[in-house]
Amino acid sequence: LTLFISCIRASVLPKSAQPTAAGSTYRALVAGSVGEQFRDVAKIAEVALKELAEDEVLVKVVYAGVNGGCETFRARGEFAFASNRESDSGFALGAEGVGVVAAIGSAVEGFAEGDAVCFVGSGFAEYTTAKARTLWRVPEPTAEMAALRISGLTACAMMEVTGQVKAGETVLVTAAAGGAGHFAVQFAKLAGCTVVGTCSSEEKARALCALGCDHIINYKTRDVGEALARLAPGGIDVVFEGVGGRMLQTALAHLKEDGRLLQVGYISEYPHNPDRAAETAAHDLETSSLFWKAETIQRGKQTIYGNAWPKDFAAVAGCKQRVLDLHASGQLAALVDEKRTFAGLESVADAIEYMLSGEAVGKVVVRIGDP
Repeated sequence: LTLFISCIRASVLPKSAQPTAAGSTYRALVAGSVGEQFRDVAKIAEVALKELAEDEVLVKVVYAGVNGGCETFRARGEFAFASNRESDSGFALGAEGVGVVAAIGSAVEGFAEGDAVCFVGSGFAEYTTAKARTLWRVPEPTAEMAALRISGLTACAMMEVTGQVKAGETVLVTAAAGGAGHFAVQFAKLAGCTVVGTCSSEEKARALCALGCDHIINYKTRDVGEALARLAPGGIDVVFEGVGGRMLQTALAHLKEDGRLLQVGYISEYPHNPDRAAETAAHDLETSSLFWKAETIQRGKQTIYGNAWPKDFAAVAGCKQRVLDLHASGQLAALVDEKRTFAGLESVADAIEYMLSGEAVGKVVVRIGDP
């Protein structure tokens, strides 16, 4: 549940920050109450900078990552965000980002003003506070670094720790050109797997080809089930699945008798999709319960991991450095969508709706400010 635990942390309005040369307040997107969708609840507010706790760091946000599902359920006050329905003071928005250290608490060591860091927390704000122990030091506050913090880490942890993919296996990645999917493709290739990726456009197919994906299925022009039967007649060993609905059912139909399915989401069944009821009815799994309760279920010899983060968070410890090292060495590319550019807090709702539309290639980010 680390992805959504990270998102939950971002739901609490910053309780402490520190006045700096930037002024005594900063602009942030906040929600006064829950609503049907992000756009309905998100408002720009002036938030006071207050004194930092001794173990906190104030970060000037440069880029914020976009997690459409996280922000949708946070805005609606559903599942892990149910407490937002009872909030009297409102709640912050955004789950991740990258920026530069603006101030540090009295007990913080290892960080200094001006350091570039990735953070988990209220990303849709000019400034955010974070516990020093949760920060990632990075070379520069780039959009690619924002993509690594949750999406890259998620793919690494699910594929290598939970899924334990290994050389010779056939891996299916659905939504393979998405924020987490394109990282999953690369981790499977690094492990020596044959990788099949699904996507919805020729542009995405070209991006996947450049990442080394062995077989690419454009589900807009090809029948995924027929293609899988031809490409992997013996079945799929591991599925990295974030779509849900009919795509989930197709993946299950082609999963080997002893295969593993790693659920990373179920976007086709999210509230933004007018056809979500039909998508949910396409399979016999309770995808929302599977995900939010992080259930692991057996279907014969098959194992289905709901929200496939490792149950032992300590097992994820090595993934952080692995992600950063692989990216630094050029072995792990971080794709940031270039089809549309989003800048400023006023553009965040558009960015979320764009991410949920399925048009993006790679991670969607919002430029919040300058370093």
